[in-house]
Amino acid sequence: MGKQDTTKKSIKSTQTAFDIIETIANRDRPTVTEIASAVEHSRSTVHYHLKTLKRNRYVIQDDDGLRLGLRMTGLGDIARQQHGLSGVVEESADNLAREADADACVAVKERNKLVWLYRATNRDLSEFPADPGRETTIHSTAYGQAILAYTSTETVDMIVESQGLPAETERTLRTREKLDKRLSMVRELGVAYSSEEHTEGISSIAAPILDESTDEVLGAIGISNHHDEINDPYKHPKAQRFSDELPRLVKQTAQIASNAVPDSGDRE
Repeated sequence: MGKQDTTKKSIKSTQTAFDIIETIANRDRPTVTEIASAVEHSRSTVHYHLKTLKRNRYVIQDDDGLRLGLRMTGLGDIARQQHGLSGVVEESADNLAREADADACVAVKERNKLVWLYRATNRDLSEFPADPGRETTIHSTAYGQAILAYTSTETVDMIVESQGLPAETERTLRTREKLDKRLSMVRELGVAYSSEEHTEGISSIAAPILDESTDEVLGAIGISNHHDEINDPYKHPKAQRFSDELPRLVKQTAQIASNAVPDSGDRE
């Protein structure tokens, strides 16, 4: 076997291991057979990878099935701590969640996806998958739209060409024309709104976190809550805040977070 063939085999093997890990993460105690079906490999191949993962305590097998080992938690914490916004935005998000009576989240763009960096939980929004480390499509949330609005057109072009504009719900923006119109509105208002575009029943307001020395967009901070609480004044008295008080609060918080960001040279 040549060196190139060996390299290709190693790359495929690594990809298979990651596919197995993600399958275990996204399913409730899957069996080996279920994992093999999901990753489209034989049971023997899956067993081979699981043996190594279990030996290194990244996967645990008990009477209920397979789950990720708690050792994964340590890696996730380290990854978050190594991000430039870690240690900068947590207090702002905590205060925002308390003042807005909502969940407050911080998200960043990573390899053309939106990745949740921090979440201050204040409401029962278990249906909103914004736990730190999870990733999603960047165009489908107010957080991602706040980031894209301050991202170069060339980068937005690349994201749309490579990822497309897949639907998360019936309300997700699906055309480039609609996305461009939304991003223009975000720049005009300084804040992004999304109503059930990512998760049914959930609406969000977000604003960009900027490096003030370079105007580079570093991420977004915002709030998420049940749609009928912040977007329908006839159903809930707090809904009126969606159009005035809450956007101001989100923008103010984003400005505070931006002010707290170290200069780009200090983050390197």
